[in-house]
Amino acid sequence: MTEPTPPALREDNAAPPPSYIRTAGALCLLIACILAVLLAIRPLASPDLGYHLTYGEQFLDTGRIVDHNPYIYTLPEHETAPSGPLPARPTPGPGCWYDAQGKYRFVNANWLSQAIMAAVHRLGGVNALVALQASLVAGIVLLTAGTARRMGVPAILSAAGIALVAMTAYARFNLRPELFGYLLLAGQLFVLAGPQITWPAVAALAVLQLLLVNVHSYFLLGLALTGAVTAEALLRLAWLRARHAQGGQELRNARRRAALLGVALAVQLALSFANPWTWRGAVLPVQTLIFMRVNDIAGSSPAGMGHPWSRIGEFFRPFAPGAFAGAKATQAYCVLLGLAAAGAIAAALRRQWAWLAIIAGMTLVSLSMRRNIAPAAILIIPPALACIWSAGKGLTARLPNAARASVSLAVVGAVLACSAYWIVSVVTNEFYYRDRLPWRFGAGVSQLTVPLDAADWLGRNRPAGRVWTDYNSSSNLHYFTQPHPDVPILTNTWAYPPDVMTMVLDAGRDAASFIAAAKHYAVEVVVLRVDSASGRLARHLVDSPDWSLVALDAWHAVFVRAGGPNAALAGRDAISEQSLDVPKLISRFAARDARSAYSLNLGGVTLLQLGMHDAAAEVLQAAADDDPQYYEAWNSLGHALAGRGNQRLAAWDLLRAREDLLRARQSFLRCLAIQPDYRYAIANLALVERQLAQLQ
Repeated sequence: MTEPTPPALREDNAAPPPSYIRTAGALCLLIACILAVLLAIRPLASPDLGYHLTYGEQFLDTGRIVDHNPYIYTLPEHETAPSGPLPARPTPGPGCWYDAQGKYRFVNANWLSQAIMAAVHRLGGVNALVALQASLVAGIVLLTAGTARRMGVPAILSAAGIALVAMTAYARFNLRPELFGYLLLAGQLFVLAGPQITWPAVAALAVLQLLLVNVHSYFLLGLALTGAVTAEALLRLAWLRARHAQGGQELRNARRRAALLGVALAVQLALSFANPWTWRGAVLPVQTLIFMRVNDIAGSSPAGMGHPWSRIGEFFRPFAPGAFAGAKATQAYCVLLGLAAAGAIAAALRRQWAWLAIIAGMTLVSLSMRRNIAPAAILIIPPALACIWSAGKGLTARLPNAARASVSLAVVGAVLACSAYWIVSVVTNEFYYRDRLPWRFGAGVSQLTVPLDAADWLGRNRPAGRVWTDYNSSSNLHYFTQPHPDVPILTNTWAYPPDVMTMVLDAGRDAASFIAAAKHYAVEVVVLRVDSASGRLARHLVDSPDWSLVALDAWHAVFVRAGGPNAALAGRDAISEQSLDVPKLISRFAARDARSAYSLNLGGVTLLQLGMHDAAAEVLQAAADDDPQYYEAWNSLGHALAGRGNQRLAAWDLLRAREDLLRARQSFLRCLAIQPDYRYAIANLALVERQLAQLQ
């Protein structure tokens, strides 16, 4: 057996690089950090924002931490102490329970981050929240860069690492409690990467763990980090004892290091119970992991045919079929996996067992679900780079000075070129637009993902009765309705039983399920994000005489019952395809996004889902005209034209039907000329070709 070495990787006997190389490396590192921060300067778009702010506001106003939400009317109805035996109730989710009064309770593991978000919002509004979002990411990348530099990684390689962090994790740079968790984990790794463990370091780990326990359930990773370093310290101590039975300074140092790390780990473990729910909060992450494994949540199909939690995109595995294969974050993640493999080999060669354990462990964590690739990048990259640099710098030291300088300048050029390109791409929004993501560079609140128009309609008209909304829109819709009513929290999957979630999701997809739910819960208003999941329900509501479409935006629609307490509103604000002012609608949809083609295509697809083919064709033609390379818009336009053609076929208007189908074929061909392997256009074109052949 060979002797293990301590985690710090700082020995460097090579001659220092020239000053111009050091300056270039510092510039690279600065540019890479700027890239990461710019990726976090985006309008608020998290579907959870409304309920996080609501919980935070309740804490600021009352000093009480909320772990029950009475405003979800689909919760079990027995909310007071029953006089007899309890009726059957849905099985609670992981870490949740029914209290003695029959209330559904859950561990609100994000309460502290919610309080911080609400306080910042009160002080400075939504733009202060955008600044908080960017500041958290700035702290993460600075700590990550500091960790790499502390471990002896040159500034040039540290810059490349930060760029990789940015490209891998940018999808998670929305303002959510996990951002606070990333920051604290990066801080813990920074402390553990130091050459020595001292009492101040133990205190810092304790404080960071206490905060982590109360901002996000990622606190188990904090224990894992310290546990890996502690295990290596104990292994080293055992080895030195076996070799130096008589003692010595090295043995005393190893004993002190192991003792301090043991104290730190014990304190961190104890602090896992330092939350408002004590043991319930401490075991919540473990219960959740077991629950997800038992129900095969991450392993289910992205089609969402398994457990209701499996319909949540962030729970998909990183390479789930048909999910995120072409995204830049997935491509960067592949690079991360390669770096992790190289780092693990180098760590094993260098006998850096703590870093090997962290690299391997975080790789497995990241492979379990997509949401974990961001913390994996933050925690893998510094030790992986350090181990690779430590293992390979002996080879570079043998190179002539001129060759080393040339290699360094080549790396500098590559990092600067990539970072500069991505920075320009981010600020011009090409970065997001190419992946068809709804995020944009800027401030405020996203006018696409957050149902601001629907909230404005509700606030102005105050319709009577219960509001039914889809999973993604729920908390933001109610929070941004002013003055906002009590805010249900459907996007918090812990706040109600999984069976209730199943019912809500099924009703959002299937008209029959919705009709039963609407009758049972006396629903008077429906607000939907109109997409492929809710399209059938939206079309049913448009076609039904019992409902009236009263508000429409690029991605959301509002319906009220045609009769009952909102009959006057239903009659006054009713929208039909014949009543639409399409040019005005095109102008309004185009203004919703910095890349007008994106919001026009989204609005056109919404109209298409609602069965308004004439209006959809005009809006989608405007999207294609705005960006002739937008192949999805050409496909959607073809779909709208083919749909109108089929309507005309049904009415025996054969001449105009053939004209529509010919235009649809041309649209699909335009799509395939840009993206030849786009499978939707291929299938649509084949269908239209068959229909045209039948009309010959």
